[in-house]
Amino acid sequence: MKKRTLTSLVAVIITVLLIVTGCGSAPATQSVSTDTKSSGKLDKVTLQLKWLPQSQFMGYYVAKSKGYYKDEGIDLEILPGGSDIIPEQQVYNGVANIGVTWVSSLMKYQSQGWGLTEVGQIFQKSAMLLVSKASSGINTPADLKGKKVGSWFGGNEYEIYALLEANKLKKDSDLKLVQQDYTMNQLLKGEIDAASAMTYNEYGLLLESGLKDSDLHVVNMNDAGVAMLEDCLFVNSSWAAKNPDLLVRFLRASIKGWQEAAANPEAAGKIVFDADQSVSLEHQVYMAKEVAKLVVPKGFDPAKIGYIDTAAIKQTGDLALKYGLLTKPAVISEDTITSKYWEKATSK
Repeated sequence: MKKRTLTSLVAVIITVLLIVTGCGSAPATQSVSTDTKSSGKLDKVTLQLKWLPQSQFMGYYVAKSKGYYKDEGIDLEILPGGSDIIPEQQVYNGVANIGVTWVSSLMKYQSQGWGLTEVGQIFQKSAMLLVSKASSGINTPADLKGKKVGSWFGGNEYEIYALLEANKLKKDSDLKLVQQDYTMNQLLKGEIDAASAMTYNEYGLLLESGLKDSDLHVVNMNDAGVAMLEDCLFVNSSWAAKNPDLLVRFLRASIKGWQEAAANPEAAGKIVFDADQSVSLEHQVYMAKEVAKLVVPKGFDPAKIGYIDTAAIKQTGDLALKYGLLTKPAVISEDTITSKYWEKATSK
């Protein structure tokens, strides 16, 4: 009798201890696991950027600086990109878990059978411009006939191709397309008549050179109806299937960072500058202000940052096919583009 009472008492004590310590009580799929909270251990996530650290990616730097990833149980490492780094390869090969790339580029690798999935669309508008000096006499795209036009190529030329065809210009005979470097010196020196420029970077370099808006003529790809979507978030499909909760937590922290960055781009630019002083603080702040206009365009709800607009995705795919980036129509399905993780990350 005494032995049974002692055994029962031990069982009660063990049960209480299990409840207090939470052993076996929290499933691995909740927002931040009990084990992570109690041990302080964070889940490692690596993000591969498309380019060098700059305000183009400010939302991730803000989220990291403010501790939003840690709040979600994540230890985030941000890998800089460069001309010799292909985000799709980095993610597909497991060097990075999540990547930033342009939608058209992602579609190219998806069409080759790479198991990559877009999970969030950060830029809602194209940042691509074609810029000329007002003195050049280029007032409309039709005026490009007989001119030298700069392009970075390497996947950046397809909006220009679409612009030319929309204005009944043949890219191989009506004008001369010229390899453009990543400065705006060719335009400034008169070596080319029109240059490619991103709203958040190269256009600012022209203004910093002393030119005014009134000194320039700008063709905006969105206004011309030939825009292709740019910065998106993508993952290896198999990694996402194994880590759905981790991906949702990453998106939730990232969206919070982007919301704060878009609301206060001056502060966001300073955070990026402190992280990597590759360009001036003034230029990082300029970039941040312009990037905010792409992430949260006029009339767009900041709560929907990362929203995937299927119609804009389709336009990008159609243009990519028409002008030779793709050899077959882009497959737009749950396997290639999905909002399910974004929807969980943004649900109340």
